[in-house]
Amino acid sequence: MSSYYDNELVSHMKTIKIGDVTIISQIDNITELMMENFQFKNGRVCFTEKQNKKYIMYSSSLISCDVISFINELIQENIFELNEKIIYIGDSLTENGYEFYVHDLLKIIPYLMNDIPQHHYFLSDDATKLIYVSFENEIYFGECNLSKAELLWNRCGFIL
Repeated sequence: MSSYYDNELVSHMKTIKIGDVTIISQIDNITELMMENFQFKNGRVCFTEKQNKKYIMYSSSLISCDVISFINELIQENIFELNEKIIYIGDSLTENGYEFYVHDLLKIIPYLMNDIPQHHYFLSDDATKLIYVSFENEIYFGECNLSKAELLWNRCGFIL
């Protein structure tokens, strides 16, 4: 099922020619994985225990520019790559998830920030890196401390 905001987002992505998009209608597995790898407290991601983390306050009038600058910094530091896939999910107004490339994320950020008033989550496709843009003028990045082997084991029900 899609909300009004999902339909508008898909339409906008077509308008700005973002072609390689996967619409994820069942986001329960993604949110579960995100919650396994990133601790939540009071409905918000808690980045305090992450070794590799970044945080900035943004200006509500310049949110798009601040988010793009933040992501560009992560790219310059080789934390993300332009040709890497990333998954976008919102917390209330959008019902679907969207997977696309980071270089396309930079194109869609202004629309997401200015036209969809909700918390925004950008999760790496291996679920080890998370960018969180809150409605309270905060942008966070955190990286999961688990190795890929530990993540796989944990998903299978084993704890290392």
